[in-house]
Amino acid sequence: MDTAAMAILIGVVVVFIAGGLVWAFIADRKRNEDVAHDTERLDPDPTSPPVDPSNRHGG
Repeated sequence: MDTAAMAILIGVVVVFIAGGLVWAFIADRKRNEDVAHDTERLDPDPTSPPVDPSNRHGG
């Protein structure tokens, strides 16, 4: 393989990895935005038993 073809191949791999990182960053930001606006996360279920802070492991 000559150097020009190797450079193109390395460039394609770098662009693929960078694109994946950008996509993951955008997906994570979108998920964080969804979680931040989730009202059920802030209001606990009134029918669930209260959490005992002294028993962290639940057992």
